Amino acid sequence: MITGARWAKLRRAPSPAAFIFFTLVVMLSWTVVPSFGASDKEILMKFKKSLTHANALSYWDPKVSPCEGNRGNWVGVICVKGSVRGLMIENGGLTGKIDVDSLVSLRHLTTLSFMNNTFAGPWPDIKKLSALRSVYLSYNHFSGEIPDDAFAGMSFLQKVFLANNEFTGKIPSSLAALPRLFMLGLAGNNFEGQIPNFQQKNFKEFNVSNNNLEGPIPASLSKIKSDSFSGNEYLCGPPLESCDSYRKRLPVLKMALIGIIVGLLIAVIAALFFIFHLKKKSPPADGSLKLKDKNKVNVASNTDIGVEQKLTEKSGNTRKAEYGKLSFLREDREKFGLEDLLRSSAEVLGSATFVSSYRAMIRGGKSMVVKRYKHMNNVGREELDEHMRRLGKLSHPNLFLSVFV
Repeated sequence: MITGARWAKLRRAPSPAAFIFFTLVVMLSWTVVPSFGASDKEILMKFKKSLTHANALSYWDPKVSPCEGNRGNWVGVICVKGSVRGLMIENGGLTGKIDVDSLVSLRHLTTLSFMNNTFAGPWPDIKKLSALRSVYLSYNHFSGEIPDDAFAGMSFLQKVFLANNEFTGKIPSSLAALPRLFMLGLAGNNFEGQIPNFQQKNFKEFNVSNNNLEGPIPASLSKIKSDSFSGNEYLCGPPLESCDSYRKRLPVLKMALIGIIVGLLIAVIAALFFIFHLKKKSPPADGSLKLKDKNKVNVASNTDIGVEQKLTEKSGNTRKAEYGKLSFLREDREKFGLEDLLRSSAEVLGSATFVSSYRAMIRGGKSMVVKRYKHMNNVGREELDEHMRRLGKLSHPNLFLSVFV
């Protein structure tokens, strides 16, 4: 049993180990307060490294504390009582990923504004910053769907501006559950579906224009000006036209749209038919010669032959056709058959109202000019033969063998 004198002695003379432990606790307590400012600096420098094209943050000097009382020493840093309360880095051309995890350590952060930069990609998980009161991310290139619980637990959030991005999908229902929200800007995105049932009654600003929203507008938003809902073709209800009127107008719009589509299809078909008709009338583009139609074909060289594929003779009201007959005007020239003429290669030389000219190569490499006459049905055989005989008497070194069709 310890006597009273012994107990008093123990209290007056603590052990060396206890003294050392007490000294360490005191020294650590002295270093806690000054390390907080350095922590803010380190957090912001880590956040800066996650960005690209961060020229707007070139004045963030790690040798200088970001905050000095209520004054921010770094561009875009909002300070209150020596703590970072907000980041307002706008019009800086910033890209990269917003490192939300690094900002979580800023315990007093209430404002985040990165408007008019070039951030892209999916929605940053800002619900980790539960103390935020204002979020400004308008005029960037964020895309994709925002999770429905993206704002869950952010009970202090009052202002949300996400306009002119590329968000898709539905408006998150967690936005409608924010008790302090009174300013919301979602214009100029690709949100679709119905507007959530916002119950906030004190909206000072609300804008969901120029999206793909549809259906009735919630009654709680009926007092908001109509411009806030413009650019959503399928929205209805106050302050826009009633949904009943819209439903009556919808079939008319559908019929008008169907009429326009049908009209365009008819116009395209008519244009194709017109082009096809023009091509059918024009000479072959590849210069090929086809002599298998039911027209007269006559061949004459500068001194030699006449060929008739079809010769029609008029006898009363009847016509008789002769096919495949070749008439050679001179016997001193090499003869060939109609099939040789039809198989010959040819190129277009020219075309006029009554005649088209081609250059044909007969077997053996012999060249001749083929002329195809139009509107010759009223010409008699004797008259045509006489014309060919006259041509056959012509002789000149510069004259090609000629074929008349």
